[in-house]
Order: sequence, then C-alpha cells, then structure tokens
Amino acid sequence: MIIWGSTAKTNTTSEGSFHCPECNDKKNYEFKEVKKYFTLYFIPTFSTEDLGQYVECQSCKSTFKESVLENDPKKREEESRAIYLSSTLDVMVSMAMADGKVDETELKDIAKYFKKITDIDLTKEMILKRVKKIEDENLSTEAIATSMSPYLNNYGKESTLRAAILVAKADGKVVKKENQMLHNLSTYLSIPKAYANGIFQEEMVEKIC
Repeated sequence: MIIWGSTAKTNTTSEGSFHCPECNDKKNYEFKEVKKYFTLYFIPTFSTEDLGQYVECQSCKSTFKESVLENDPKKREEESRAIYLSSTLDVMVSMAMADGKVDETELKDIAKYFKKITDIDLTKEMILKRVKKIEDENLSTEAIATSMSPYLNNYGKESTLRAAILVAKADGKVVKKENQMLHNLSTYLSIPKAYANGIFQEEMVEKIC
C-alpha cells in the first residue's frame, strides 16, 4: 500500500540582528519560510506550496512580518540628527548671508553659536563650504527650512529658530529684512504663531503681527 499525504515544514533561510518591537531592543532573529511538502511514506519529498514567511526573535520567540527588519529607531534617530545639524547650520549661514556676504565676524559668530546649541566645533573652512553650497544651489531659507521641518520635533524646530535669532542679533541689532526672515522661518518650520511670538518676545525680537 502506498502511503502519501502532505505536511508543512519550516526552514530558516537567513539570520541577523534587528530591533525587536516586543523586547524593544536589538536582538538576533531568524528569517523562516513555511512550505507545504508532498510526503511519501511520511517522508517529505518536494514542496508543493509556499505557505508564508516570518521573522522570529531569538530572545522572546515573537514572530513578525518581514517589514519589521526595516524598523530601526536608532538609525532613524541618527538620520534625523544629521538632518537637524546640517539644516540648522544652513539656516544660520542663510541668515548671515542676508546682507549678501558673510564676513569674518559672522563666521566666528556662526561657529560660536553652533557650538553653543550642538556642542560641535566648526572650522572656518567647514562654514565656508556651506556658504558655497547655498550659493551654488541657490538655496533659500524657505527651501532649507521646509525640507528639514518634517524631520524635526518641536525642540528641534525651536532650537533652529533660536540659532537663526542668535546670528541675526550678532551685530547688536535685527534689521527689518532679518526680522522678516525670522518670521518667515518660523512659518516654514510650522511653528505656531503664538509659540513663535513667545520665542521672539523672550529673545527681544519684534513679534509677528
């Protein structure tokens, strides 16, 4: 008598590390595939159907869809910080370029204020490189701010606005053009008017009407 039938068999096809949502930490995983096999005398001979795939955490044994491997909070945090630092510097440089040039005093002020809010030292050459980038790409404050806004939380947006205010106030006064740029910047960063005015009042800058 010929005995035949089918059975499901799970195979590990790859492994690695990922951020486990259940453990909320970096853990090892195994990527597994489940296939249906034709059996002859209870022995699997060949696969007849793909039943699915899943990721299994090797610590808590929870299973997830393959898309979980794309979830890396630490990586997203690092990417967001890189965008914040780069764009904040661009905003500060853009403010300094409001009069058409960036002089030696402004270069020193940018380095000083950037160090104050990020604890990162900038060289003159690094700042001039950003100046050239803004000139070459003809980047406006609006373009810089709107591109960075989605990646910033409220603290990041406020820090960027305050950094721009520091540069505008570096020469002891905020002229009308700079004041308008600051008002526009708060809008581009999607900072609510009342919140922005609170910052302007604290920094002794003319508020938005």
